[in-house]
Amino acid sequence: MFIEILPNSDTPIYTQLMYQIKIGILKREWSYGAGLPSVRSLASELGINMHTVNKAYNLLADEGVLEKNQKGYFVSERATMASNEHTKAAMQDKLKEILIDKQIFEVNEETFNGWLNEIGKELEGEGKADADI
Repeated sequence: MFIEILPNSDTPIYTQLMYQIKIGILKREWSYGAGLPSVRSLASELGINMHTVNKAYNLLADEGVLEKNQKGYFVSERATMASNEHTKAAMQDKLKEILIDKQIFEVNEETFNGWLNEIGKELEGEGKADADI
């Protein structure tokens, strides 16, 4: 698995890591039920603090993306992810922020929908990357 962390980014490292893990799931680098690297080994591999990895893993567990047990962190089943009310509320908050920006910057529906389609196609491509192999 390839995780790219940009230390000089305005986005906190734990947030970058969370999205990189989500992309890894989307690309099927981890299947549902698969275990993730230990906090210590991933931190060492990426050259970041263990607490940063732990924070990302715990937040992903709070979202329902990961499950934690005595053996470590595992990718949750899709049904578990979809039923998480905390995740639903967080997604709605993110969408609200985007829609506020859309209105503030007067982005028309056609442009906005074009962006959504571009992003959707990009993500579909990532999701199918390993499915054809």
